[in-house]
Amino acid sequence: MTPNETQRGDATVAQVAEYLQYHPVTVRTMARSGEFPNAYKSGSGKRNSPLRIPWADVDRWRERQPRASR
Repeated sequence: MTPNETQRGDATVAQVAEYLQYHPVTVRTMARSGEFPNAYKSGSGKRNSPLRIPWADVDRWRERQPRASR
């Protein structure tokens, strides 16, 4: 999955996990800890409602990550 294919609107935890190559539990933990400040519960907002993360938050998070040196 490339960012250009999916960066319209908001992503599911699974989409962000695949894009960042992280485990979905890690992405949920990151969202809850504020790494993705605009993440929200879709639907009714209850405990089992799916989490959505704006692609803009994912892009900002990636920009803040240090680059590996060659």
